[in-house]
Parts: sequence; structure tokens; C-alpha cells
Amino acid sequence: MDSIDKYGASPFIYPIYGLGGIPEGFSRMCAIYGGTFMLNKDIDKIDIADGKVSGVSSGGESAKCKMVICSPDYAVRCGLQSKVKSMGKIIRCICIMDHPIDKTKNSPSLQIIIP
Repeated sequence: MDSIDKYGASPFIYPIYGLGGIPEGFSRMCAIYGGTFMLNKDIDKIDIADGKVSGVSSGGESAKCKMVICSPDYAVRCGLQSKVKSMGKIIRCICIMDHPIDKTKNSPSLQIIIP
């Protein structure tokens, strides 16, 4: 909601130097707050201690953490099928249209969420 009408009618803020600015900004904030940002790494193992996540291992390197946010595919590949629970399905699509959508005030771009 903070970005609505800030730079035009679109609720999306597009990074000045392209979409590559999103991971760059995330990695900077991660470094400022003491996080670890691992690029182009596959997770070999999700470390569990006392029933809780304690870190991840990749290529002989380890990163300690209290939480792992990842695709369920990573957990399944690491042998944690019992920790993965299907909650629903998500369908995403991009529609390029030659006309605005009704009742959107002729907005040039928008996001429609159908629960």
C-alpha cells in the first residue's frame, strides 16, 4: 500500500537499474543486519538440532540460522519429506493485453489476486 500512486498509477515500484536491484538491495540489508546471503549455491543439508533448524550446509560450507525459507523441493532433496506439508496450489501468470481491465480506472499495470 505504501507504493500506490507514489510513482504513477501503478502499485509496483520498479527498481531504477532493473530487477537485478532487488537481490542487490536484499543482500545489502542482509549484510547490514548480520545475515548470510548465499548466491548460486545448492543446499546439501538442512541441519536440525533439538527438533529445530540450526543451519544449512552447501559444498562443505555451513551457515547457522534459526529459520530457513525455501522451496519445499530443497527440504525433500535433503531428506525432510516429513516436514513438508502441502497447503494448496499457486498459479501465476502474466497477461499482456491490448486494453485495460474493467473497473481498474484504466490502470496501465495491476495485480489481480483471486483467493
